[in-house]
Amino acid sequence: MKNRTLRARHFVPALSIVAAAAHQLVLANEFNPVVISATRVEQPLSEVLSSISVISREEIERSQAPSLADLLQGEAGFEFGRTGGPGATASFFLRGQNSTNLVILVDGVRSQVDAYGNLQLTDIPLQQIEKVEILRGNASALYGDAAIGGVINIFTRKSQTRGAYGQVSVGSNNTTQVNAGYSGGKDALRYEFSLGENRSNGFSAMDPALNPRVNPDKDGYRTRYFSGKIENRIGADLTVGLRLSANDSWIDSDSGNAPDAFYSVTGDVATDAQKLRRQREAAAVFARYSVNEQWSGTVDVSHSKLKFQDYKNGIRIGSGVGEYYENGLIEGTQDTIQWDNSYRWSNATRIQFGVTTGVEKFDGSGNSPYSLQRDNVGYYAGLTHMLDRWTFQMNARRDEATLSYQDQYSNGLGKLAANTGLAGLAYKLNEKWRVTATTSKGFKLPGAAEIASNAALRPESHKSYEAGLTYSDERSLLRAVYFDTQTHDAIVYASTPPYALSNIGEVRNKGFETTARGKLYGFILKGTLVIQDPWNVSENKQLARRAKEYGQIDVSRVVNDYNLGARVYSSGPRTDGATANTLSGYGLLSLYASKVLTDQLTARIRVDNALDKRYQLAYGFHTPGRTLMLTLQYSPKQ
Repeated sequence: MKNRTLRARHFVPALSIVAAAAHQLVLANEFNPVVISATRVEQPLSEVLSSISVISREEIERSQAPSLADLLQGEAGFEFGRTGGPGATASFFLRGQNSTNLVILVDGVRSQVDAYGNLQLTDIPLQQIEKVEILRGNASALYGDAAIGGVINIFTRKSQTRGAYGQVSVGSNNTTQVNAGYSGGKDALRYEFSLGENRSNGFSAMDPALNPRVNPDKDGYRTRYFSGKIENRIGADLTVGLRLSANDSWIDSDSGNAPDAFYSVTGDVATDAQKLRRQREAAAVFARYSVNEQWSGTVDVSHSKLKFQDYKNGIRIGSGVGEYYENGLIEGTQDTIQWDNSYRWSNATRIQFGVTTGVEKFDGSGNSPYSLQRDNVGYYAGLTHMLDRWTFQMNARRDEATLSYQDQYSNGLGKLAANTGLAGLAYKLNEKWRVTATTSKGFKLPGAAEIASNAALRPESHKSYEAGLTYSDERSLLRAVYFDTQTHDAIVYASTPPYALSNIGEVRNKGFETTARGKLYGFILKGTLVIQDPWNVSENKQLARRAKEYGQIDVSRVVNDYNLGARVYSSGPRTDGATANTLSGYGLLSLYASKVLTDQLTARIRVDNALDKRYQLAYGFHTPGRTLMLTLQYSPKQ
């Protein structure tokens, strides 16, 4: 009996130590997670030189955000414009750059864009996402063309437990979301599949009071999606796998176009009905390997397909004369091969290198049929080295592109190339404080359709500078960054007919951004603030739909069995690119709560725009008023 008592006395303190260590590990994962986007190798968030933030699966579920844009709203460096309600076209602006000057990656592979470089993955269902990393600032030296504002790296769903999961949500505007998935496997085999449907009756995309040609009916949205992932470990040094995904979306919209004599386009009337259909398919095979203890890498071969259809009044593509803007069909494919490597030279030195090749093809029909193709190849190398209190990072990359095009008027061939680099360093003042600085060069190649429009276009060139200060401990992470990005030979449309594309000169954005997250007296706190000056130097005006200041405060706390939270987002005034109008500043309040009902069921509620504020993200287009969403979520037992 005495021996048992002695063992218990030793066991209880040991158990307390283990519990405390586990708690600190949870806090570290929450406030200082491991990221990969900043250098293409894993690093704790507090140790990266670039400005980056992470949204975890837990945060996605807690936020109950209706779309990727709404999820990212409030993140430092991120703004967006949207022409209507759910599923409507959204333009992402990262670090004040144009929406074509950022890259979206999915599981490390560049997502498809259209012939003009416009993003096509802005409406990915959040049910498919495990986490998101937002890398701010020029990253062309790592990711190539267009990574000027930064990179949004999306990691698809990967359940930590095996079994079935799903959720059902209902809300305002007759909105429903249904998702079901299954994660399983045996021994070295692991697989995960999910499918679902989101739909909403929506609201009129445009405001009839501001445009008499707008149809005042409700503009709804429906998307159906599927994703799957299978991987099998073959021995200790090789894992092979397959990824599949498909999305099919119908979006009702408004156009409100006036007649255009230059293009012989007839104007819209208030009874017109516009409908867009967007279809995406993607498949990839991949292999992760280890050559030895120092060298590991990944080979990824992927194919994606995009089909974008624009209907008006039920008229199919190409029928009708003088409806160039309202009716069209765009089809595109993207084939890529990506080879990424990481070599650990020593405990203090990591080397990254790789090659990416790709072929993009686009075909359009309607009043102006065309065929476009762009062949790309990029070579990159990087070095991260730690020396005492210092950390050094260097990256270099070369990209080459060949563009060919053909339409009813002309055909041609063009070749473009760009060299980019990044150099950075950090100094650790003590265990909690760290200063960083980087300088980099970047580029944006003209899109295939842009080159077809003007064969004399040159690549945009960019220079960026950053200086930052970081504080981190086991309960918080704070970062303040000064940035300055200069763009030369910016590609823009002329404001008068024939609206030709040209390299206009210089664009610049500079300012400060701060991010903070931590735990204080039981509250989970998250805050951002950006003060910037997004300016078109050549035309002496503010860049469209980008504010000079914006930010958010998000506070949550567990009270008994409830997780309660509130979020305030605020943005200053902006100009509108399509008009001379000013978009007023606005502030939004969102409230959210959840309760664990059983070890498998969680109930959630969210109220967006709780004060029912009216605001605009693009002139003449409506935004949601106060909305309510109720969710019942099922998860397998831990």
